[in-house]
Amino acid sequence: MIVLKSFLLNVQFFTTFPIRKELSMGKEEWKWMVRTFPILGFSIGVLLSSGYLLLAAYTPMSTLALSFYIWVMPILISGGLHLDGYMDASDAYFSYRDQNRRLDIMKDPRIGAFGVLSVLVLLSSRFLFIYETLQNSDSAVISMVLVSIPILSRLVMGACLVLIPPAQNSGMGYSFSKHISMKEIPWLVLLPLLVGVSSILLHDFVMYSLFFMVTIGCFWFIYLKTIKWFGGMTGDTVGASVEGVEWILWMTIWLLQLFDMV
Repeated sequence: MIVLKSFLLNVQFFTTFPIRKELSMGKEEWKWMVRTFPILGFSIGVLLSSGYLLLAAYTPMSTLALSFYIWVMPILISGGLHLDGYMDASDAYFSYRDQNRRLDIMKDPRIGAFGVLSVLVLLSSRFLFIYETLQNSDSAVISMVLVSIPILSRLVMGACLVLIPPAQNSGMGYSFSKHISMKEIPWLVLLPLLVGVSSILLHDFVMYSLFFMVTIGCFWFIYLKTIKWFGGMTGDTVGASVEGVEWILWMTIWLLQLFDMV
């Protein structure tokens, strides 16, 4: 079944889970890989949420230790793939060079000072958001956040590939973009919308709706700035978008709690 095959290809490409079977790729597989990005995010979210609930209920782990679990697991699951893109894009942006030079910098396998500093700020601040959110929220809210964030960040990942033109005729981003079209958008938004409907039953509709609107705002910012700064998307800017959206969503819930709005 092509949907399952494409999902397994996503697992091979974007996670560290071992899929030993060699899977062939054609035009339809590329399309369905993009269409199942939110399903990949949902699977990661369920894994994170389940682990958190089990650890919170059946171990004496402190809030600090649970925060570390939530903070480190996405890095281990992705193998740092999206963080690598974030560092490369940061190096390129903070070089303040022209678009062509920025693209050359992103191709360089070495990480510069700006990339290191940027990822330190990203990860340290995200840990702060997670820790203080856990201190001030019940397990139901945390579970909703843990499931929602990976879904919405993968929605943006797919939207970047579909809607932002590639900056160059090579690389992973271009490989995806030449096989996909606007027809992928309804498939991308289907699961996030279904989760939104289910959030009504779980009394989390307002929170999820806010997350969804913030995600749309993030994508609009990414769309404009990716074209302005880099001339289009690359695999690195797409990876950076995943990290950026997740950071913004964690900051959103943190700010809401900081000002007693939830």
